[in-house]
Amino acid sequence: MTLSLFRLQCAKREILYFPLPVPSRLAVIDAEFRLASNMRAFDSSDARGLVSYAPDAMALPLDTALLLADSKLRGLFELPSLKLAIVVFSSADSHSAFETHHRDLLWKAFGLPVFEQLREASGRVLARECEVHNGLHLDADRDAEAPAGMAVEIVTEPCDCGLETPRLRPRRAVRARAAAA
Repeated sequence: MTLSLFRLQCAKREILYFPLPVPSRLAVIDAEFRLASNMRAFDSSDARGLVSYAPDAMALPLDTALLLADSKLRGLFELPSLKLAIVVFSSADSHSAFETHHRDLLWKAFGLPVFEQLREASGRVLARECEVHNGLHLDADRDAEAPAGMAVEIVTEPCDCGLETPRLRPRRAVRARAAAA
């Protein structure tokens, strides 16, 4: 399986893959991409516009996703059209690391699969998550090395999704699996 036929092209020619079949209406929040006809860009402060657009998927930075999830759980925000998935942009720096409790909060708020896309400070995608959720596939043109300062291991065996690109996997998840075994 490939990550997707659907791509968003960043203004810097960076390609961001959507991990599931093409959504009919994708909201891109607080991120700059070239937009296809099925996409619309929003500022995180434009909740009314977002609800009016009625997206079935959204792609947004982690901090924005967490704010929307909190607002939804407090009954301050509803987005009933959202039914496909959420792509969350995380960063290699420690302030924007995507943690298990973040995924849990997003699931509790939206009840949808969440896919992480790890980006470097320049916005370039370093690695992206597939539907197996067993690490982040490194971009094919990247060296198989972990970003500086990240507690991850490089996994080189093929993924159950069919991709053979190396994956980044948090060391804490590896330790938890080893302890359970």
